[in-house]
Amino acid sequence: MPEIPAPIPHTVDAIYRAYENRPRYERSYLGASTFGTECDRAFWYGFRLAAEPEALTGQKLRLFETGHREEARIIDDLRAAGLTVEETDPATGRQWEIVAIGGHMRGHLDGIATGVIEAPKAEHVLECKTHNEKSFRALVKDKVEKSKPGHYAQMQLYMHHRGIGRALYVAVNKNTDEIYIERIAYDMAYALRLMARAERAITAEKAPPRLHDDPSAKAAFACQWCSAFQICHAGQFARRNCRTCLSSTPVIDASDRGAWRCERWNKELNWREQQAGCASHLYLPSLVPGEQVDASEKDRTVTYRLANGETWIDGRAA
Repeated sequence: MPEIPAPIPHTVDAIYRAYENRPRYERSYLGASTFGTECDRAFWYGFRLAAEPEALTGQKLRLFETGHREEARIIDDLRAAGLTVEETDPATGRQWEIVAIGGHMRGHLDGIATGVIEAPKAEHVLECKTHNEKSFRALVKDKVEKSKPGHYAQMQLYMHHRGIGRALYVAVNKNTDEIYIERIAYDMAYALRLMARAERAITAEKAPPRLHDDPSAKAAFACQWCSAFQICHAGQFARRNCRTCLSSTPVIDASDRGAWRCERWNKELNWREQQAGCASHLYLPSLVPGEQVDASEKDRTVTYRLANGETWIDGRAA
């Protein structure tokens, strides 16, 4: 008979609940830190707000904050070693930022470093990360590009948009406080491929093909951890919001505001409206787990035959 787990002390539980009660943050843009997945479909689902945000425990939220707090310590360490680190853009007084594709893709740098001992005159994009023991050992063995492709992509995008030819990757082992540093060279061809991928995700009105049709296959192990698994493989409907509606479109212009426009109501949508949606919502067809069989422009309905054979009419309730 398995042992009954010990109860969590009330004070510990209160600490975790305090983290869980904080307002949840959801990105309105495609973040440079989200390029770690090789699945374009998951990438597109994320930008379209198709899946519910992951319900994070207080312990995991605290862990994320620990990583964020470590950035300041790493920067202090670099300065103590003689490097110069600028954490904010002098032109704005805010954190260094990259903005692209009409403001629908953004990223935020940990800083820009100069005086790196191995290359004192070169500017470096600075990226600070924390790792557990297993992840850290893989990093030391295989380097950033192989062991952490998402981190590598993030730095390539930063270098590409800031016009800087090197990045300084500083990693800390959370178990031992061991530090690992790697200098990364800018790869223009790689960065341009990332930008093309981002543009496809932002402009596509249809979900890209699945990376794996059989999520139980050995090669598809990452599918099990995807927040959109139920939508992609189990026939679950996506969230109802403006970004899953066929009436709304991302605006790509020189303003870089990351705006969205609703053709149904002929208006620009603010972030809260995008998240909420409205009663006139009609799903993008590729988000419906079935085959479209009819549509009525007059009634503003679209009819589907679902995978179980039932007929479902989108827009009928409205």
